[in-house]
Amino acid sequence: MEIFILPLNKSFNMEMKIIPLIILSCILLGAVSASQNIDYSSESHNITFEGVNFTIPQGFAESKDNEDFNELGSEGQTCFYINEWNGEIVITVISDWMGMSLDELYRDGAVKSTVNGHNGWNYTENGMHYFGYVHDDKGILVGVTNETRLYEVIL
Repeated sequence: MEIFILPLNKSFNMEMKIIPLIILSCILLGAVSASQNIDYSSESHNITFEGVNFTIPQGFAESKDNEDFNELGSEGQTCFYINEWNGEIVITVISDWMGMSLDELYRDGAVKSTVNGHNGWNYTENGMHYFGYVHDDKGILVGVTNETRLYEVIL
């Protein structure tokens, strides 16, 4: 059985310091490459999410998997879209709204308004503009970073 002993000279010590930097560089390059793989849409397109139709404007791409959530004791799904300019679209559909009123979507500071024929509540929170409404016995909340996008997304 042979045992190899590596000499601890300056060259070896330098290599041991460089290896973590090389690994870190590879990780960072992978993260940048992954973010460049997002396929931003060159045109707007219609989607059906949880049985409700929406339009996703040009330049947006789905950013991560849909999420489950349980708020007000209801089953719901949320999807997320982003664009290259830090724009966001968040769509939540609560499918078992069970005849609850529009008032169930009210948040402090919200204002009753209408977007594309849907009566609901409009409010701003943490830089996002939200519109909550009821459609086909589903509670719907759409959040966007640019308020005018509400009129593009909600059909």
